[in-house]
Formats: sequence, C-alpha cells, structure tokens
Amino acid sequence: MISYYFRLSHNLKYFFTATITAFLTSTCVSLEKNNILPIYYESKIGLKFPESIIDLACLANTFPSQFKQQQDENNICFSHILKNYTEIKQIHNLSYDNIDQSFISNTYPSLGIKGLHLKIYEKKDIDQDNNQYVFIVIRHQEHDSILTDEMNEMMSLFGSAATVDRQQGNKELFGTSVVSSMIRFIRQQLGLDYLPQAISMFNKIQLHYKNKHNIKYIFSGFSAGGLYAIALALYFKWPAITFSSTGVDDIINIYYSNLFTDTYKQSTIPPIFNFAHQLDNTLQLDCQLGTVCLFKPENLEKQQKLTEKELELLHLSTIFGQSGPDIIQWLRQPERWMCTTSDNYNLLYGSCKRERLRWKDRMKLNSNNEQTIKQDL
Repeated sequence: MISYYFRLSHNLKYFFTATITAFLTSTCVSLEKNNILPIYYESKIGLKFPESIIDLACLANTFPSQFKQQQDENNICFSHILKNYTEIKQIHNLSYDNIDQSFISNTYPSLGIKGLHLKIYEKKDIDQDNNQYVFIVIRHQEHDSILTDEMNEMMSLFGSAATVDRQQGNKELFGTSVVSSMIRFIRQQLGLDYLPQAISMFNKIQLHYKNKHNIKYIFSGFSAGGLYAIALALYFKWPAITFSSTGVDDIINIYYSNLFTDTYKQSTIPPIFNFAHQLDNTLQLDCQLGTVCLFKPENLEKQQKLTEKELELLHLSTIFGQSGPDIIQWLRQPERWMCTTSDNYNLLYGSCKRERLRWKDRMKLNSNNEQTIKQDL
C-alpha cells in the first residue's frame, strides 16, 4: 500500500465505537498462549487452521497485479486453487471484466474507472455439516489513479498517516481536513463511493444463491481489499479473514455511519481475523476490529532496521512474494504467531479518533498526577 496519506478529521458522533469496544473486550479471549489460536479460529470460523487461511491467501493472489513477481503457472498456489476451488464468473446483473479477471462495479469503464473489484470462489468440498462455502475476495489497491484508489476514496489522504507520532497523539497535519473533505465531496458527486457499490454487488451475489441451502459466506482481501472485506462483514454479519488489512474504525463511524444505523448492525459483530507481519505498519492506518494476529520472525531485530521501501515490499510480499504469498511460509510456523484483541492492538498502535481521544485523556491524567506529586513534595 502506498505509504503517503493524510488523515481526515470529522466531529460526527461515534455511535458504533462503544458497542464494538464493549463486545470485543467482553467476548474475545487472549490468544497469546501457544496452541490457542487454532482452536479459537476453528470455533469461530468453522474452517481448518491454517489450511483455510492459506487457501484465502492464494485466492487473494489470483488477481492480475503489477506486484506479482511470478506468472500464475510458476506460482505455488496455482495448481492448489484449480484443484480445490471453482471460480464463479457469471452472476446476473454483475459485470465480469476479462482483463482484470474479476467482477467490477462498472463505475466509468470508458474512462478506465471500473470501481470495486471482487472474485467469487466456491469450495468444491462440502463440509461434514453439508455447508457450501463461498468466498468473496476483494481486490487490493493497484494505484491506477486517484479516482480508482480505494484507500484514497475512503480516507482522502495524501500524507504519511502510517507514520504514527505517539508523542503528539497522532495529530493530523495542518489543512488536511479541508483538502480531504473537498476530495470526498467530489468523489461522492461522481458516484465513486466503493462501500455502497460493494453492498450492492453482494446483494446480487446472495440472489444468485437464494435457492441453495447451507451457503456460508466468507469475506476476505489483502490490504485495502481487507478493509472492504471487514466493512462488508460488519454490514452482512458474515466472517472476515483478511491479510495486512487497514483498520476500519473511523471509516465506519465517520464516513459510512449512515449505513450502520440499524440496531442489529450496531450490536452484533461477526468473527474478524486479520493476519499480518509484526512489522507491517499498514495495520496502523485507522483502528482494527476483531482479532489481530501477528507473525514474529526469528530475525525480528534485524528486520526492525528495514527502510521505508523495504517495509513496503514486506507488506506486498504477504500476498505477492517471489513464488506466491509469503504468509504461507509464516503460517507453517504457528509457534511464531501471537494474536490479541483489536482493542489491545489499538492501545499501542491505533490511529483513529477514538485512540487520539484516549491519548489526550492519558496525557491529561499523567499531567494531573505530576502536579499532585509536586504538591505532595
């Protein structure tokens, strides 16, 4: 993901945050002990660990991309996908683009603005409960232009939002709110809001399967694609399994609060798992929801000295490594994974309005404590 965004500020009421925070704090368990992750994951998702995560990483890798380092026939995922999954390319009232090899929302195709991209895969094997799993995989950013970048659409950012200044409480750069609001307004007038497009597309997908029983949907995606997977999961109440996804807290509470006014949507949170490398700072854009799982490599201390460019390549290699998704190799080392609730992760790294307010409260409390100590002395 591009490393340069500005953060957008807004003063709308956070009706969704309190519910999410309370839910996660009360129901999510600590997953930092060995061997808990597979059990917890399988109980929430109903799929095998790590096999299903590897499968989804391979599905995310199937999008044509400028980031791919190998042709599909040389990709470690290629034969596996053909053997175990069927790609669906015909859905009534949905447009499938043969160049991008995915369904598109078809915003302004004549201008090269194809809108949201997603793929649909059916798992060939039916599980023991006779469930048919259908995976909805949202495309990452390809950075074709400002009008097609999903993260620009959502956040309207042009600065280094990934660079979190903990000493300044993740302060926004001067003037960015005005600039981002202008960009946001223009995009809305052009009908370039991707989340409403995604909702419309999935409604058509559900109609395609309306006469089939025991259909189980899983949303997935890499980077900004994961952002949309989580947003759709929150809207439709199906699980999301994502890779190096940005957060969604401000996006849900500021930009699309009008889509989540339903009481059920506010109070019920589906299982959400976001898998990433420990040094991937893309997760620090906005605040996470659900469960965050981080891979800690043996040479972590050496990797902590990586340059910004190297960190960007690390992010991309999660799904677009030299011979396929690097996360496949990471998942084969379960002892090196640590998972925690998003609330715990956000306390350390989250960059959203809620965490900035928390930071201000902590600073105020520390200041009051210091004054009390001085008075006592």
